[in-house]
Amino acid sequence: MPVDNSKKILVASNLLEEIPENDDETYIDVIDKRLEKNSEIDLETLGKFAKKIVEETAPSKRPLEMNVILLDPEDISALNEKHLSKSGPTDVLAFPIDEPGDETDGHVYLMGDVCICIEVAERQAEEKGLNFEDEIALLLTHGILHLLGYDHYEESTEVEMKKMEKILIERHVKHLRVNDV
Repeated sequence: MPVDNSKKILVASNLLEEIPENDDETYIDVIDKRLEKNSEIDLETLGKFAKKIVEETAPSKRPLEMNVILLDPEDISALNEKHLSKSGPTDVLAFPIDEPGDETDGHVYLMGDVCICIEVAERQAEEKGLNFEDEIALLLTHGILHLLGYDHYEESTEVEMKKMEKILIERHVKHLRVNDV
């Protein structure tokens, strides 16, 4: 599915703007829906990281809402099958609601939901030789970019998305090596 160039231009232009010091109109809920919480996740830190990425990349429309949802492998597998016709668990899925450049129905810009499977993230971090927090930061950044219209279904759009991920990771994850993105 090709990405509308206006979305890319919108996100890239937002990166050039000054980041707001205190944006009280950006609402991000982090919801842990895992039945067995084998890994402790600092939900507050995860929410703060998501807010930094959103404030830097999302349209200047405010108020803005999005959710970060942590899921078990079974739950993310069901979503993966239903929405992407792929079997098994995946690391991250994004479900946009309002398009970045469109007028919204209400007065709130609803970005959508980013769903992350912690167990898959743990396995991937180990395989890549990354620490777990870095892998989560990368997956969350990736999911937020999907909400903003980026994809990786074609080589050209994948290059653009990876470029944005690298810029954001360089700015916000001090100890993650950019070549790991």
